[in-house]
Amino acid sequence: MHTIHALFDDLKINKQHRRIVLAAGLGIFLDGYDLSIIAVALLLLKPDWHLSAVATGLLGAATLAGAALGGLIGGRIADLFGRKVLYLIDIAAFLIAALLSGIAWDVTSLIIFRVLLGIGVGMDYPLSSSYIAEFMPKAQRGSGLSWAFGLFMVGTTSSAVVGLALLQTGPDAWRWMFISGAVPALAVLWLRRNLPETPRWYIAHNRPEEAIQVLQSMSPNVDAQSLQETLQKQTPEPVQMRAWATLFAPLWLGRTLLVVIPWMLMDVSTFGLVVYLPILLGSFGIHSHTDALLWNVLFDLIGLGGIASLAMATRRIGRVFPQLAGFALNAFFLGALGLVALYTQPPIWLLVVTIFGYTFFNNFGPSTTTWLLPVEIFPTDLRASAHGLATACSRVAAATSVFLLPSVHAAVGNGWLMLILAATALMGLLVTLLLGRDVEPGIRSLEEISEVAEPNAPVIAAIAD
Repeated sequence: MHTIHALFDDLKINKQHRRIVLAAGLGIFLDGYDLSIIAVALLLLKPDWHLSAVATGLLGAATLAGAALGGLIGGRIADLFGRKVLYLIDIAAFLIAALLSGIAWDVTSLIIFRVLLGIGVGMDYPLSSSYIAEFMPKAQRGSGLSWAFGLFMVGTTSSAVVGLALLQTGPDAWRWMFISGAVPALAVLWLRRNLPETPRWYIAHNRPEEAIQVLQSMSPNVDAQSLQETLQKQTPEPVQMRAWATLFAPLWLGRTLLVVIPWMLMDVSTFGLVVYLPILLGSFGIHSHTDALLWNVLFDLIGLGGIASLAMATRRIGRVFPQLAGFALNAFFLGALGLVALYTQPPIWLLVVTIFGYTFFNNFGPSTTTWLLPVEIFPTDLRASAHGLATACSRVAAATSVFLLPSVHAAVGNGWLMLILAATALMGLLVTLLLGRDVEPGIRSLEEISEVAEPNAPVIAAIAD
């Protein structure tokens, strides 16, 4: 392991680490905020613009489609040119698109602006996750990533509260809902304005002097001169920038499938339920917009509790076990609700127990762990690309789910819809069982984790005994 890597892994948590987690997490906050605000806005847009099921699906899926493109582009650029290059650009794109969404004049213009907003959101996913992973000490990396992702739920809760406050302001309330996203985006831009490049990216590009400067800014007690002298005695490591297609090479394919497929399956149910939760609640008998939004806030708070529980426990239980447990319990809760709904209107207590249970364990497990794993089990030159690919594929799955869910719901009803979503959770469980063995990051260094599947080792060594 490189000397600087070891020093960063053993640093004590300080205010710079906390700022890094907050600055990255607020980018995820924007994703949660925007995702939930469209759910509230659709309550007004659907009757006002007389939206068909297809138009409703396109509006719900537009941001997700843009995020798929943004993830692919942002991840690769971050690996080639650094994490810092796009760290302000992506949030600026979000801010501009949020303002434009507020002045949309028809469905087509709103869809276009939502796609542009999604590109900014998608770019930020591989950037923020890689940024945290490469700065945090190894013992706190899992919790730091989890706490940052927890701001997604803070974003969904905040937008539900804002949506509730704006709901009664008149026919243009939906415009102000979209514009409101520009306010936290400005705060993120200010917080990120002078953050440094990550030291691991510098080392991967054979620029140790700049990595030392970052290390010294994080820990002034480091003897930079002594470290410089030590590095001069070492043979410079060759710069290794593997092609994006390396992710699909036999040596890495097992890990690529592990970070892509479960995330896709998880997003099919998660995004479908989140975007249309107020509408689905209405179909289960909760018809008031205000009541539906209040339930939405409760679900978000339960989800935040799940993420917080993982953040506090991940050092002991890792990432793979919570993902397995979460998928199993997701299948149980959604399946139970679906079976009852096939034959009768589920009582409110059953709806509360199953959706609350799903929300807690989904966020304790796959909703969070699928965001963590891509940046922990790949090396620096592939890290953001892997997360960008996983982000893109998950957003394609989510966009497909969001687009099709209104039509599927109309065709098969509540019961079969819940059973279909339960089946996706079972598939996620099976894939994680098959591919998730022996890749547990735990509290190992990023370099140690990625050594498992280094060239000259067969892929089976990365996924099996």
